[in-house]
Amino acid sequence: MSYITNEALVVLENELVIANRVERQYSAEFAQTGAKIGNTANVRRPPRYKGTYGPPLNVEDTNETYVPVPLNYQFHVDIQFTTQDLALSMDMFKKRVLKPQIATVANRIDSDTAQFCYLNTATQLGTFGTSPNSLKLFTDARAILAAEACPREGEKNSVLDPISMSSMVATVQGLFNPQAKIGEYIETGMIAKEFAGLDWWEDQNIPVFTCGAQGGTPVLTTPIAGTAFLTSGWAQSGTVSTQGWSNSTAVINVGDIIQFAGVYPVNPQNRLQYGKTLRQFVVLPPGGFAVPPNGAAAPGLTYAAASLAAGSFNPTTGQYISSGTGTLTLTIGDCCISGGQFQNVTAAPASGAAITVNGGASAANQVSPQNLVFHKYAYALAFADLPLPRGVEFAARAYDDEDVGMSIRVVSQYTINNDSEPTRADVLYGPASLYRTLGIRVAG
Repeated sequence: MSYITNEALVVLENELVIANRVERQYSAEFAQTGAKIGNTANVRRPPRYKGTYGPPLNVEDTNETYVPVPLNYQFHVDIQFTTQDLALSMDMFKKRVLKPQIATVANRIDSDTAQFCYLNTATQLGTFGTSPNSLKLFTDARAILAAEACPREGEKNSVLDPISMSSMVATVQGLFNPQAKIGEYIETGMIAKEFAGLDWWEDQNIPVFTCGAQGGTPVLTTPIAGTAFLTSGWAQSGTVSTQGWSNSTAVINVGDIIQFAGVYPVNPQNRLQYGKTLRQFVVLPPGGFAVPPNGAAAPGLTYAAASLAAGSFNPTTGQYISSGTGTLTLTIGDCCISGGQFQNVTAAPASGAAITVNGGASAANQVSPQNLVFHKYAYALAFADLPLPRGVEFAARAYDDEDVGMSIRVVSQYTINNDSEPTRADVLYGPASLYRTLGIRVAG
């Protein structure tokens, strides 16, 4: 049976799309005891420094920041096969039994990862509700990645839903392209892998997003309040106190993108402004993402319940609801950092600064696929070993901490009543945001 476990890991990797493009890490700290739902793995981010002019020594602290990755998701597919099935050749068994089982596991990992990625991406391009039909959207995305000090080497990906991919194939097929790439467009119906500085992929798990309803004339409170405004240091998320919304109304959805008047992005290395558009921040669930309830897997991620200083949050719908006086406390990422090693904005916003949601009121309630352009270091996907139960016929784990960065457990128990072996394949994983600025959403 051990060969089945090892083969399952190979099938799992081959069935992933977006989850194969992000930074994957296997957490060896649980290798002996096994991990459980709710354990946390820590993923390290490299430090950044400012530097100094002139001869005097100015020693900077090495601030290595860590992103905690809650291992919230234990997903499994449970099947039963007969001893006759086990007598098949490995190729036949893989085709008839193993691949359909593991493909379901892979699809869930991919779907959860895609949803987490767009909900943790703050930069938005394109028009909500309109399929991308210009290559400039994607060359702009690549340019923004460069301005955000994205590593120059490869690993820059463009992952599109099938309809958006079809739209972009029609857009680029008339451009000057090498003959081999044109042939690939015709044969596959997709853009060639290496094109316009990006590797292109199609993924049916790209999620569809519904923009918040908005309402009112939102502004920051006077004086500014919240934990999202820093003059130094680093934090992945923080709170923002706002006012001016329509009273007692669901105005914002998790995943909405907001901007503050007068606040522009800076290059993280030279800390100078780039571009002419305001820095974008993504609205996050105030209590984070919750462990899914036991039982049949429902589509989508779940949000934890949370209380707000002003207004309320509905964890079932992911909507922020303003208070009776139009005030609302939002949780955003990243924080707005106006100085220090991790500066990401030109300046802190002024008291009462205007807030723009999703580019303007015309985006209210729009429904749009959220295609992604990103470097692999924008997001991480951590896996850990599950414990091996005793008293069963077979229990084993297969993992690869260097090349694959994943772990899968297979447990089987013989049933004498019908000469069969109920078998379950489990994975324990958690997605995380490493550098939100290295990811961009392109509306579809």
